[in-house]
Amino acid sequence: MKNEQVEGVAEKVAGKAQSVVGKLFGDSTLEAEGAGRQAAGQLTQAYGDALEGVSTFVKEKPVAAIAIGAVALLVLDRFFRR
Repeated sequence: MKNEQVEGVAEKVAGKAQSVVGKLFGDSTLEAEGAGRQAAGQLTQAYGDALEGVSTFVKEKPVAAIAIGAVALLVLDRFFRR
């Protein structure tokens, strides 16, 4: 499990708690901040999931990963030469 995944889950839980406390006390600002933290946590977790997927792909298919990287570099080279 990637560090970003753990951070994302922790941020989502903290955001949920903050949102619940805001709702409990009728503080809409605190509730909105909690919702924002939940969204940020979801994004961080998704980023960690993507990193893990790429890492797994590279470990399982290193030749394909090198080929994809080479093609990406060629495309970027053509793009920036214009």
